[in-house]
Amino acid sequence: MGAFQKFCEWSTDAKYVSLNRKCDVCGKKLGFFETGFWSINAKQLSDAVLCSHCYEKLRVLAEYRTEWLKPKQRKTPPFDKLTVKGISYLTFEKAKQVLEAAETFGKEELALYGSDYTSVFRMRNAVFIEPTALQVGANRSQKLKNRLVVFGFVQLGQFKKGDKVLIADGEARRETTVLEAYVFDCEENTLEVNLRANMGKQRIERWQTGWLVLDSMETLGTNATIIG
Repeated sequence: MGAFQKFCEWSTDAKYVSLNRKCDVCGKKLGFFETGFWSINAKQLSDAVLCSHCYEKLRVLAEYRTEWLKPKQRKTPPFDKLTVKGISYLTFEKAKQVLEAAETFGKEELALYGSDYTSVFRMRNAVFIEPTALQVGANRSQKLKNRLVVFGFVQLGQFKKGDKVLIADGEARRETTVLEAYVFDCEENTLEVNLRANMGKQRIERWQTGWLVLDSMETLGTNATIIG
């Protein structure tokens, strides 16, 4: 996409937002690129304005809604039919309800596994890796060979290198360790790039999307959840 085309899209989609406007959900003052005539990062609902961070939370919930719907364990959440395109049609009250429900349902699920757990990682997909010594060094290549990597986002708590976690795979339960953790913050920030750069000492916190490299060589089902 050329710069001129992108400029035209911004000028078409952007709406004026007061310089003193605050996010209607979190209450924080909107940033520089979220106000004025070029409020390209401010996201408008049907009756509210969101900062880019609150919008990102709703976007993540919309994209991952199918991964955490477990009717046998709880009622259908209010974000069951939420889609990314439908976010702009939400009312302020509905947006708050969706965000609050994500925390409530996460805590309800944690209670199923015991009081020692505080974190939930929602998996979208999983792959096995086999990095070479040339890519990541001899020691790391042996440590990471054929290990399981799960991609998803943190619904509650945080995950970091060395954490002991529980893989809840349907009715099966098994414990493992987080070998490395990566935050996914842009399209160029691929797993391969992170592995080569040895940036796996980061922690992934609530609402962040990223990878967890697990000390596991077993396959996962489609409804697996990582509990920490």
